[in-house]
Amino acid sequence: MPNRIRPVDEKVEPVRIALQQIKVAAAAREAGVPASTLRYDLNKLDQALAEVLVNQRPGPKPSKQAADTPAKPGPQKETWPCPECGGKVRKNGTYWVLNWVMMLMMGWMGVQKVLIQRWRCRVCGYELVSRERVRQAEARWAWWQQVNRLIAFSRFKLGLSVRATQLLVRFVYARQVSVGHIERLTQRVGKRAEGALTRLSQCRQAAAHFLLFDETFPKMKKRTYSLGIGICEHGLIRSVRCVTQKTKDISAQLRQVVGDHFHPTYFLTDLDVLYNRCMQEAGLNLTHLRDTVHLIRQLVRLFDEAIRDVTLDVPKGLPLKERKKQLQLKRRLLRKQLQPLLALVLKAFSPGYQSVCVLMLEGAISQLHDPTVIIQTASVQLLARRLQRFLNKHGDAINLLLQLSIEQGTPTTTNSLESKNGILKPFSLIAKFFPKPITCQSFFAGVALMENFDIKTRGPNKGTSAMQRAKIDLQDFGATDFFSAVGLPKPQISLARFTD
Repeated sequence: MPNRIRPVDEKVEPVRIALQQIKVAAAAREAGVPASTLRYDLNKLDQALAEVLVNQRPGPKPSKQAADTPAKPGPQKETWPCPECGGKVRKNGTYWVLNWVMMLMMGWMGVQKVLIQRWRCRVCGYELVSRERVRQAEARWAWWQQVNRLIAFSRFKLGLSVRATQLLVRFVYARQVSVGHIERLTQRVGKRAEGALTRLSQCRQAAAHFLLFDETFPKMKKRTYSLGIGICEHGLIRSVRCVTQKTKDISAQLRQVVGDHFHPTYFLTDLDVLYNRCMQEAGLNLTHLRDTVHLIRQLVRLFDEAIRDVTLDVPKGLPLKERKKQLQLKRRLLRKQLQPLLALVLKAFSPGYQSVCVLMLEGAISQLHDPTVIIQTASVQLLARRLQRFLNKHGDAINLLLQLSIEQGTPTTTNSLESKNGILKPFSLIAKFFPKPITCQSFFAGVALMENFDIKTRGPNKGTSAMQRAKIDLQDFGATDFFSAVGLPKPQISLARFTD
């Protein structure tokens, strides 16, 4: 049958029969070789019949691809003139080093070794640096730069401990980094970040009229110092300082945060009376405004105290259980009567009522004096006097704060500052291991600088960073991102050196 594919067994059997019918002695005499040698060769041929008679694909055999075959090195010069003594520099053995080029590009997948040729002068011992050695040295320096950037990111953004950072580097690059290197790099980056925050007030920027200041109290075991934070209305953290002596440290911090291009007009804080004194000692002539959230909390606290401190006039001999019952009923009645007034006070600070906020507070106070509206207990009369003192003290500031919010869109609360406090507090788990307040302050400065360059992915400031919103001139600042500001620029390596 034509074009039929014959199996190997079918081919091997007739050939083996033909080999058995060969007259070995006669063939050996004719060829001039011993009969035993010819018989040995025929046995080897019999064993290899299956490989010889197997079906082969038609056409030429496929050649190996050029990528699979290693490129043959070109002819190398065996001797070089020594630049020191003029002698001959010859090959002086080889040694293996880690392939830093592959490590930099591929991480743990590039853990390989490369062979380096040593060239040395026989006369003076001068060693000529080869091109591969220079290439690996540059890649090693770039690898360390990239590892330092990863350590800074894990410490000042992810908030990882030293051990966790060490595990992260080992997972990415399959290389061990010492704990001491991570700690020294953390302190060095923190000090540079502290200097970068100081330069913010010296850079050209958008006009900022508000200076928001507050203290946060990170949990650092038995330490008694707090952390003072100053930002502007754009959300840019301008100063971070560990406060051990409130009056002295806060005054120095407020004096330092004001510079050539940052001259705020208003000082927005909570109700702490010490901040106004610190502002005056710092030599700042700012208008001190209070946060509306803390003002509302103070008003709610006054109403709660009026209900809690109500007294009961009962005849003698009434059992204690009955007195407690009547006191609870009187508190419930007073709370029911004060609830509409409290709702009026809260409504005064809601949007749309900014222009009549103080008038509504005065109306609530006048209703507290009216016996037809509310029972005139001693606690209610005390509440009316406290509200009047509160209005006399903060009335003008409330009007100015709400007027600025309507006309210029400035903040009325320190919510942005409280959010910064919420970002800094989790890092106290790391900061508590720093022995001195100055090193702890440097660490928090690094966290603050990282937050300034962080581009938000949600919220009203989505897609922007605090540096962009404040329009800081990056040319005056001297850096375009966090890493370049702390001396960890992105490694720049010429790929031409790797492809030679």
